[in-house]
Amino acid sequence: MRPINTHIKHPRSEQGMRRYFFWFLLASLSVFFAEVTVASYLYPYFTPWGIISLLPLYGLHTLVLAGIAYRFGRPRFETLYLAGILLGLYEAYITKVVWNPEWGSFLKIGGVGIFEVLVVVLFWHPFMSFIIPVGVAELLTSGRKILPDIVLSHPYITTALLGIVESSNAPTPLHSLLSTFSSSAFLIILIYLWLERFKGGRHDMKELLPTSKELKPLFIVLLAYYIIFGSLLRREALPKVSAQAPIWLLYAATFFLLYCALKKSREHGKIEIMEYRPELRRLTELAGVFIVSATVSTSIKTFVLPELGVAVIMALWAFASVIAVVSLLKSAKWALTR
Repeated sequence: MRPINTHIKHPRSEQGMRRYFFWFLLASLSVFFAEVTVASYLYPYFTPWGIISLLPLYGLHTLVLAGIAYRFGRPRFETLYLAGILLGLYEAYITKVVWNPEWGSFLKIGGVGIFEVLVVVLFWHPFMSFIIPVGVAELLTSGRKILPDIVLSHPYITTALLGIVESSNAPTPLHSLLSTFSSSAFLIILIYLWLERFKGGRHDMKELLPTSKELKPLFIVLLAYYIIFGSLLRREALPKVSAQAPIWLLYAATFFLLYCALKKSREHGKIEIMEYRPELRRLTELAGVFIVSATVSTSIKTFVLPELGVAVIMALWAFASVIAVVSLLKSAKWALTR
């Protein structure tokens, strides 16, 4: 009887593992930039709530929306920004932040928090939860130029500024240190495995994302997530229909603009491929800059200048409001013109 060869490789199995690992990496990147960089949730990779709630929330959104952007169009700023708005709108029917934020809304019109929509829905999530994670994932795979030029040109300044932003919400320097260090180390390990174990830099990101067939069950799971968590979280914060109507209009306008942008993007040339690929050593250095910047800034806020946290938040909200309006107008204009 011939002995069984236990060392036979299974290409399909290996390919499946690679793709699913990439999905987890992309979800983790989204959680990191959306939650850790602003100290909204300090330990998303190591707590039950982070694993059960945040990773699926950001992972499902990112996979579905990136899959749509790549399968039905081209991943350029306008398509990704508009898709990112749809991600940001989870702050309506899941968290209800656009209507009744826990920190108290500064300005409401028609029952909708104006700055919550501008900063959270139209800036933070499109950029930090979607465009930046997708852009970083591109650098780790096929290398399409997704990240803004200012980020690519000044990565150390960018990470230092993210550390300052993190300090605005961090409760103590110790929490800031432990959160940024543990989360950064977790990501560095994932990236090391991706580059070394799975040889991820050799693969096209489009082929790693969900196929058209896979998007359907993922969308169903995402819809179920909305129903379950939307009914469990802060049900009392859901307003009357009159206040929900503006959000319905925003949903409708975003879907329409995204459809137009995806259709137009298919007629344009390919996205620039970058020769630059980040080495693990440099990524580790950037993580170090982020950790030090966050810890030092939180220490200054705690022991020297208590007003620093409020000043950072006010500056961020002012900057974000302007960028949100400019980005929305730019994307809408591009989508609607031939």
